Order: sequence, then C-alpha cells, then structure tokens
Amino acid sequence: MKEKEQFPRIIPRVSKGAAGLLALCLILILVFGLSGCSGRGSLKDNVLDGFNDLLLYFSDQALTEDKDLHGTRIAGEDSYTGTYTGDYEGFSGKEYLFGGTSLAREKGKNLNITYNLHITSGEARLYWREKETTHTIARDSQDGTYTISLSGGDNYITLEGEDFTGTLSIAVE
Repeated sequence: MKEKEQFPRIIPRVSKGAAGLLALCLILILVFGLSGCSGRGSLKDNVLDGFNDLLLYFSDQALTEDKDLHGTRIAGEDSYTGTYTGDYEGFSGKEYLFGGTSLAREKGKNLNITYNLHITSGEARLYWREKETTHTIARDSQDGTYTISLSGGDNYITLEGEDFTGTLSIAVE
C-alpha cells in the first residue's frame, strides 16, 4: 500500500478564537480605513459612521428577499421605508418586510406605518421587533396607523403567520 505524501503546512493552524479576533481586527481596519480617508469630522464620528454603514449592510441581508415574499415590496428611501402588498394562502413562517440594524438612521428615528391586515383563516401577527422586544401592531383583521420611534440596534417590521390565509397592505414612511 502506498503511503500518503505529506506536504509541509504553509499556513499555520489557527484556533477559532484567534480566527474571530483576526476577523474583528480586519473589520476595524476596514472601518478605520474607510472612515479615516474622508478628511471630515472627528475620528470618533468617522468610526461611528463607518460602523453604522457596516451594520446597515449586514441588516439588508436580514430582510426577506423580494423573490421569497408572498407579495410585492416597493422600496422607499432606505430599507426602513416603502410599501408592501401580499396575498397569503396557508402561510406559516415569518417575513421581514422593512427595517434594519443601525446605530442611528440618517432619515430620523420616527416612522409612520399605515396597514390593512385581513385574515380569512389561520393566524397572523404584524409586529415591530425592537432589539429583543416585540410590539404587536395588528393581530386581527384590522386597518390603522402605528407610529414607532427607532432605537439603536435591530428594528424590523415583521409578518408572522400560522396557516394564514388573507392579505396584508402596508406603507411605512
């Protein structure tokens, strides 16, 4: 039987903790590098702006993709605003319609939500998730308006259904 040929390791093995620390260092270098080149504002403001931009980029990845929604989303001026209309039949799951993760939203922290939720069967809940807390906007067939004041961190407007058949229309400004 032929022995496996051993090749010398060019790249040393790195523990998971060291890999995480390395990733954090690379992110900080990226943030400092991108924010330090502008020549405007203080270093602290540039670092915070860079970190906020990084958070916004990753929060866009958390929204349900348009192709996976049960309706049509039309984006507004950012990921926090826009309109959505959806028809559901036997839907069980969650759709993250609008929102994001940031330290501070550039367009201000107040949002007005106008909605119409019609439940034919099953259960549905429209809510705003603020960090780890959920605030129910609608749980029954109803229409109305709801105003939220965003805080730093996670802020998502979500529809959750359990065998939900019905419709949802929402506008966030």
